[in-house]
Amino acid sequence: DRRFSPSMEDQDHEYSKNDGEVRKSLLLQEKPCFTVHEAIESAGFSRFQYILCAIGGLSWLASATEIMLLAILSPSLKCEWQLTSVQQALCSTSVFLGWMVSSPIWGRVCDIHGRRKGLMAASLVGVVFGILTSFAPSFYLFLVARFGVGFSVGGMAQSVTVTAEFLPVASKARWLIILKSFFAIGTAILTALAIVILPNLGWRWLVAYAALPMAAFGICCWWLPESVRFDVSQGNIVAARATLDRIARFNGKSLPPGELEVETEESSSDMSDLLKPSHRRTTLQLWIIWTLCGLLYYGLAIYTSLLLHSPLDQCSSASSLGEISSKVKREVECRQLTTENYIDIIVTTMSEVPGLLLTMYAVDLIGRKASFAAGFAIFSTSCALLVMCLPRFVIVASMFVGRSAIAVVFQIAYIYSTEVYPTSLRAQGLGTASGWGRFGSMITPVITEMLFAHDLIFPPIVFIVGGGVGAILSILLPIETSEKARKVRFYVERWQQLVSGGAQRRNRLVLCYSIAF
Repeated sequence: DRRFSPSMEDQDHEYSKNDGEVRKSLLLQEKPCFTVHEAIESAGFSRFQYILCAIGGLSWLASATEIMLLAILSPSLKCEWQLTSVQQALCSTSVFLGWMVSSPIWGRVCDIHGRRKGLMAASLVGVVFGILTSFAPSFYLFLVARFGVGFSVGGMAQSVTVTAEFLPVASKARWLIILKSFFAIGTAILTALAIVILPNLGWRWLVAYAALPMAAFGICCWWLPESVRFDVSQGNIVAARATLDRIARFNGKSLPPGELEVETEESSSDMSDLLKPSHRRTTLQLWIIWTLCGLLYYGLAIYTSLLLHSPLDQCSSASSLGEISSKVKREVECRQLTTENYIDIIVTTMSEVPGLLLTMYAVDLIGRKASFAAGFAIFSTSCALLVMCLPRFVIVASMFVGRSAIAVVFQIAYIYSTEVYPTSLRAQGLGTASGWGRFGSMITPVITEMLFAHDLIFPPIVFIVGGGVGAILSILLPIETSEKARKVRFYVERWQQLVSGGAQRRNRLVLCYSIAF
């Protein structure tokens, strides 16, 4: 019936008109949005990041004064309590045991209650047990107090997570490596204080002064904001946006227009999630790498101290260090460190700084995995010289290069661990991996000193094998976390998320790709 045609045409026209108006209205209602990553990049690197890195460096300095303290105190403690060699080794082992036990605990605390609260609690525990150490009336109470200090140091490692989350991608690796140099600076400052304090005031005053940097860090934590990504993962978008606004104002910049976009991410507070199929291989390899880092770093430091006081001048008549090891006798009498010994400690420690400065550029130029492998390989090569009969200056130079290389590897382990895990697992992943590093550190005094007592050549062989295993595992890591690799993964994930959202979102995504590349 033709009389129905006009009304049907009018109705079709009306539907088409209404559909166009609806689409127009929906387009007008769509607001621009930005992610946390885009906000951090927009705020740039300026005053806020400088203050943040200064506080992060203070945490490294505080950790160094507490960890390396026993290397300086050991002769004084031996004189006061007539300690055996086993008891002296227990002094260092107790600190690393506390560190190993606490690392996953602090990681879980920070993932549940926030990074800022976790750092403040860790610094408070460290100050309390540091002061208690100076009043310890007996050796065993001293061990208990040092265990408490080690427990607090395990939480201080979370400062790396906080610092990393507020740094733009282009500056992240470089500045995290700069922060690692504060560990060497802290050791040098502590050693310089020991030259003045130990002969005049005694070891208890030095222990008390060593707790001051941790107290200063705890005070500075009041200035630190909570992690933005932690707030977002907890659904606290208002607090996250307020923190980003604060950073932008502090730097004199502005955030991208629009609202903060919630990046959906699977929440987790279970350590078993680190061993899920998506993270299992990375986690297991990282645990082994961290164990090697602790074993090799502190092992070479102990070996350096032992070897520098051995009769290397007799090497001219021997074909290897092993042939003269039987001539090395340990002194059992009470003997304090001399000024020359303190200077040796300072020089050896500061040898790490050149390698850290070189790594600032290597981690971005060749990537994290290649930097990992190169550091382990250089360490093994340097230790290979320690099994040969060479002039003293060559032996000393090889130990300096080895310490610099393994310090670089240790710092890259921190960088990689903060980048490879999602926000919900980041603190826990770093804390657990750091715990394995403390396990390697804990067994180092026993292994190195026992092997050294048997033959001078055995510890370097262990170091060579460990460095080789570390280099292989580094190359086989499944994920590269450098800026270029993460940029590619970011846009691939965005494509997967948006490609099913219709033509309009695909068009906007194509525009994003064209702008980015």
